[in-house]
Amino acid sequence: MEKQFIAKFTPEAEESLKKFDKQNLKRTFRTVALFEQLGKDGVNSRPLNKEGLFEMKCDKVRIYFMYHKNNIIIVGLVVLKKTQKAPERYKTEAMMNIEKYIRSNDYEKT
Repeated sequence: MEKQFIAKFTPEAEESLKKFDKQNLKRTFRTVALFEQLGKDGVNSRPLNKEGLFEMKCDKVRIYFMYHKNNIIIVGLVVLKKTQKAPERYKTEAMMNIEKYIRSNDYEKT
């Protein structure tokens, strides 16, 4: 089966993953891999704002991402869930990380 999406991680998302235990790290990568294969129908995901930020959920892990150039998703932040609702600071941080990643990699936002 061919991938529908390619996931790119911002440096900040990679840093947050280094703090995870093995179990949550496996969950995160399994969820992202499923999303790459099946798209939004394969995982629990939802839109968070009008600017195009989305959230993937897997047990206690929340993965904040944006779609980019049709088949790429850029993961801006990965955190362990502590509250029922996504805190605004996580949304803001994820958006800033993604914007910075796009600028530093010479991507055009679509």
